[in-house]
Amino acid sequence: MTNIIPIKTGTIRIRTKHRAADMGKPVWRRRLELLTDRDWTGPLPIYTYLIEHEEGLILLDCGETSRPGFFPWWHPFFRFGVDFNVEPGDEIGPQLRARGIDPSRDLKALVLSHLHHDHADGLEHFKGTEIVVSEENYQASKGLHGAIFGAIPSRWPSWFDPTRRAFDGPAVGGFPASIPLTADGTVFAVPTPGHMPGHVSVVVRDKDVTYFLAGDATYDQDLLQQRIIDGASGDVGASLKTTERILAFASTEPTVLLPAHDPAAEQRLEERRLLTPVPAGQG
Repeated sequence: MTNIIPIKTGTIRIRTKHRAADMGKPVWRRRLELLTDRDWTGPLPIYTYLIEHEEGLILLDCGETSRPGFFPWWHPFFRFGVDFNVEPGDEIGPQLRARGIDPSRDLKALVLSHLHHDHADGLEHFKGTEIVVSEENYQASKGLHGAIFGAIPSRWPSWFDPTRRAFDGPAVGGFPASIPLTADGTVFAVPTPGHMPGHVSVVVRDKDVTYFLAGDATYDQDLLQQRIIDGASGDVGASLKTTERILAFASTEPTVLLPAHDPAAEQRLEERRLLTPVPAGQG
């Protein structure tokens, strides 16, 4: 039996139009509203997910940092568009160590859904661990372009040299390809682009249920059912296609959806409450 453990690395508040955008507006308008919207969400969790598999421990994402002065002073998003509550003990490193896990030694792999700040700012804890990211997302996250759109490449550790994977595995459940993560084929990544190029989600097939670890492919299950895309997405069409693929996947096998920022994810996991797709317009 494979076990999934949610580990919350603090909370984040974002603008309401960041969480759920007006999809009829052009990209530049939607992204401007990440800064100008007057309303905030409540605190949203920043989840990472630890997969306990017989081949070893796999972690999806490494959460946010508590380090003061970490975020670029010149970046308007970090000044006006986001509000964190992350204490030193919330970081993924101390939380893994509290479970008796050395993050630099005891993991089979750290898999990054994408390199946005709140999914990759905990990298410093994983020197010596294989870190897996899609080739496309790595390229999209480098340099000034990556910095403008939510990654912080200037803060990546000097030793950071991830395993950059292409989707060279078989098609799975409506997804055109995959990245195998275990030899037995029960844990694999699938392409879920839209929120960011090269974004991946991790699928874990257990005996009688499948866990879909969605990263930021959607911010929560209700938004997925309603086909509502986040304001940070640079490609609404790709995001909508990803949404439909996730829903189609869940229609073929019992699936528990676990996004990174869904306040209901932990309870849904505990109850093994399944995603039941609804037709478009009825979500």
